Amino acid sequence: MATRNDLLELHEYVQKTRELQYDGFEAGPVHDKTFTQWVVLNGKVYPNGVGKTKKEAKSNAAKHALESLLESKHQDTLNKDNQRQGEVNFIGIVDHYCQRKNLCHSYIEERRCGPAHDPQFVYKLMIDKKDYPEGEGRTVKEAKQNAARLAWSALQEQSDWDSKDAVKEQNVGKSQNEPSIPSRFTSEFDPLECLGRGAFGRVYKAKHKLLVEKYYAVKVVCCEETSLREVGTLSELFHCNIVRYHTFWMEDSGYQGNYELTDSSAGSYSSSQTSNNSSAKYLYIQMELCDTKTLKEWIKKKNTESLQDSRRREEGLSIAKQIVSGVEYIHYKKHIHRDLKPDNILFGLDGEVKIGDFGLVTRDDDDDDALMERTGQRGTTTYMAPEQREKNYDRKVDIFALGLIYFELLWKLSTGHERVVVWDDARNQKLPEEFSLTFPQENQIIESMLHEKPEDRPEAKKLKAEMEMCAQTLNAQNMHQEDATV
Repeated sequence: MATRNDLLELHEYVQKTRELQYDGFEAGPVHDKTFTQWVVLNGKVYPNGVGKTKKEAKSNAAKHALESLLESKHQDTLNKDNQRQGEVNFIGIVDHYCQRKNLCHSYIEERRCGPAHDPQFVYKLMIDKKDYPEGEGRTVKEAKQNAARLAWSALQEQSDWDSKDAVKEQNVGKSQNEPSIPSRFTSEFDPLECLGRGAFGRVYKAKHKLLVEKYYAVKVVCCEETSLREVGTLSELFHCNIVRYHTFWMEDSGYQGNYELTDSSAGSYSSSQTSNNSSAKYLYIQMELCDTKTLKEWIKKKNTESLQDSRRREEGLSIAKQIVSGVEYIHYKKHIHRDLKPDNILFGLDGEVKIGDFGLVTRDDDDDDALMERTGQRGTTTYMAPEQREKNYDRKVDIFALGLIYFELLWKLSTGHERVVVWDDARNQKLPEEFSLTFPQENQIIESMLHEKPEDRPEAKKLKAEMEMCAQTLNAQNMHQEDATV
């Protein structure tokens, strides 16, 4: 039973909104009913409360919702503090550079977009009559900071900066025989093992030398526009179901440890990425360390087990709810992931589901120019939405991919030709008849996600509520079965 008037406190906390409501159900025999209630606030469903009376269940639901709201508010404050403490002042760096080089520079507002209560600012930096990439932000300062960051990256790649100023400032009074500046990566971290590699570069498990038992994943990539875009996106995403970003820095060389990988992704950078490209800059991205097992391995293991069981159903639903929660946040922040698939879904060390690999992320602005800039055929063909083969698409491509993942979470798929047939049918909203009989509620949700027309697919916010209702139904069924066996 709640120990304070949580109903009153919750209503006081959300008194400015009119979208607060309760929902629930009752189960059990007449003489011993169990009531379950949950709070729906602005479309978001919070953890349920259970009680012997409807009032008690409602009070417990209010308590859980209030705790969740306060925890979220506290986490937002921590995130903002951490961001302020770890932010590099690129505006100051560019100002100092231009002053020293006697260059004129100015910030120009390109456009504003989004609703009046939550605008998005876009600025570009002009230095000596030359335009640099646009920077975006929720505030003017943030947009200018991002514009300065992109301009600074471009300045470092210019030959006159690299070959004259950088060498002159960093090596004044040094002979050519003296060692170069040490790597920040190996100075601050102990690289332990290579977790994976691909065309993007490598990811290392690394222990911080100064922090006791603190381990991170450090991604090393050749610095390009797409990798800077990934860093820019990660730096503004703070969500429990998204791999957490900490910081980034650039170095003149890419670390290559002599590590063996245990899976098929083992290998090293090609020579063209390292020794043959002496002018390349390398980006080091420090991120949250996750379990090496991806959702792909989880599905593969489940498919080796026997018949479909309730445990897989419950676990699959839990995983799907966490993924959709992360996708809802990504879409709220005006981004499209574009490459959702089991390989890119990780598990945190505490077991939480984490969306990773934002290498193909793009903006989801409402203006036509943003749509035209998108590239077709970006993503993994198996999970790609039909419209993703063209240039005009929006965030609903993520919903289509998520529908296929949800189906794969629940249903045991064989290998070979049979899998291909089932998968092709699923992509066309034709799920196996046995699946629809076994999972009627989930079948309805997944079919809605796999509509050919993106406008017919639900938003992530609605999906989240539907999956929560599905979980409530499943919980009620389990409770009824337990009562029946007593």
